[in-house]
Amino acid sequence: MWADQVWLSLLDRDGAYYGRLAEEGIFQRFNPRMDHEYELDVRSSLFHHSEDARWAELPNGFRIAGTSISNPHILNVVDWRQEIHVSGPVDLVARYRRERSLTAWRDYPWVAVRWKGVLGTPWTAQVGLGVHFFKPSADVEIALARSWRDGEDRSWTLEVRLAALDAFSDAIFQGLGVRADDVDAHYDYAGAPLAARTTLKAAASRWRAELHAGSSRRSEVQVTFPAAGPAPFTQLEQVAFLGALLQVTPLERVTLALYGTWARADTERRAPASGPGFTLREETVAVGARARTRLNPLWAVDTELARVRRPEWRSQGGGTRREHRDRAVFAQAALVRYPEAGWTGRLAYALLDRDAGYLAPWLTSRNHRLITEAGHRFRSGFEVTAGLRWDLDNFGREPFEGGHLRLSAGW
Repeated sequence: MWADQVWLSLLDRDGAYYGRLAEEGIFQRFNPRMDHEYELDVRSSLFHHSEDARWAELPNGFRIAGTSISNPHILNVVDWRQEIHVSGPVDLVARYRRERSLTAWRDYPWVAVRWKGVLGTPWTAQVGLGVHFFKPSADVEIALARSWRDGEDRSWTLEVRLAALDAFSDAIFQGLGVRADDVDAHYDYAGAPLAARTTLKAAASRWRAELHAGSSRRSEVQVTFPAAGPAPFTQLEQVAFLGALLQVTPLERVTLALYGTWARADTERRAPASGPGFTLREETVAVGARARTRLNPLWAVDTELARVRRPEWRSQGGGTRREHRDRAVFAQAALVRYPEAGWTGRLAYALLDRDAGYLAPWLTSRNHRLITEAGHRFRSGFEVTAGLRWDLDNFGREPFEGGHLRLSAGW
């Protein structure tokens, strides 16, 4: 799911909180509206990693998460997916992602045609179109995938994706010759903006591994605003990411996982008519470990420890490059009840120790959190979970931190 989120931020750059052409960059991780508990709210309220893993295996379903946080903002996420068989080896695939957070304001529907066993080969081909609500832009995506088995218990899956970013804008401005004075904003690409992604998955009886890698071509676009009036500028953009996961089951009741992720976004603005321009490099590096110990068929203990770095390097007008350092350590332990059907529950303790540096000092803090959740899982595949969060740092004065609700269904 991490790689899917980075890929989506690359495809839907318009869905970032401050928009496509903001000086905050592409990932836009620092928002003055955030408080020092925002990251912990996100980690403890939205879908956790086991729910993401189950969602990734579902061909059809929806899920909704909403949470109140300590500032006046409702964080919510909606995912929907559907596959419809058309004829023979051809399927229609649809996806929709809605996100309202302090880093993204996104509505991104995506539809594709999938052809299994293309031309008699073991490959599956897919052609998709992702559009941007309220923006004249669309992405065209082509994917090839295949799976095979090596022995009785080992399986492999390889997927390669190629995307033409802003294909609609590039077509109407370049191919159809739309003039700059006919639109509010004109995007003139120096070359086709392309991105590629590769996913390799392997699994056996006691282990599984995943490798994700992707990058966009360094694109150069000249932006003019004939109707609005801002001065034109040229912007260069590039995103790259790499992630790996190794999960093993050394004992029948114990599962261990190690993961590492890296993502980088480069933005350079050349604005001779409107100002000095700037260069910005955003980087996120995370390493962590997770463990699940099953006490019995109903109960388990989940633990996680992660370290995250979010450095940024910015220079203004060709001046000295200034580095901003942001470091955080996250730890969590949870007692979980999750039957095949019936009542579910979760009691978790979470800790976030973050030093956000000079760029966002209001995010620097150490926060302790207690999370209580209860819900029900139906045999039909529908599941509902409600939770309350308790602030252990101010438990004697203001213990209640907020509530959250999650709904999901798969078929």
